[in-house]
Amino acid sequence: MKASDLAALPIAAGAALRHRRLFHPTGVLANGILERMAPPGEGLPVESGDVVARISKAVGTPGSLPDAAGLAWRMRPGAFAATPWDVLLVTAGLGSAAMVPNRVALRPVTSWSQAPYSSLLPLRYADDLWWVRAQLRTPVSGAGLLLEAVRQQIDGEGLRFDVEQARGTGDFEPMATLTLTEVIPVAQEGDHDVSFDPVRHSAPEVRVWPEWLRNFRALAYRSSREGRDAE
Repeated sequence: MKASDLAALPIAAGAALRHRRLFHPTGVLANGILERMAPPGEGLPVESGDVVARISKAVGTPGSLPDAAGLAWRMRPGAFAATPWDVLLVTAGLGSAAMVPNRVALRPVTSWSQAPYSSLLPLRYADDLWWVRAQLRTPVSGAGLLLEAVRQQIDGEGLRFDVEQARGTGDFEPMATLTLTEVIPVAQEGDHDVSFDPVRHSAPEVRVWPEWLRNFRALAYRSSREGRDAE
């Protein structure tokens, strides 16, 4: 067994004990629309279209208790793409500063809009490294990090995020808007919700970077899936 396989064993074990994801075990699944704002051909090859998204709590703390907040969405396969494209973000950094250390510093929060959601790792595309972040723009009523408040907001007036991209250490610029419009009952997607995986599901020529960490994340996602599916 490889060292990377051994490192992924605790993830499989934890998922098996929970019978669900080890990380981001609780969340709200929703239909939505992604609208590209960046000029064509500028930055990552994100296209406008329908998406499936998920708002989640990283550890799964109960009720409104603080946690790191997660945002994931799945875009349909584009031309010549074998799979859909999954993007996963989590709250990170202090304030709105765009410096690179802020992009990788995972941050627990006490409200859904307290901090930007960051990719934590860059994406390699067209010989450049690109970072993705998002900021919630729709107020969510209620105190704390309550998933029910998110669910009610989506089914009410909807939930909107501004999504930005940055090349290397450069400034962030508008890339798209993401609007969640309808909550999906988990039963429609099976017992385990949707398995977002940015390593297996990506656009052509877009890869999580660096490569060694990409390989570990692939094992971690696989172990989590296998663990929660274990009888």
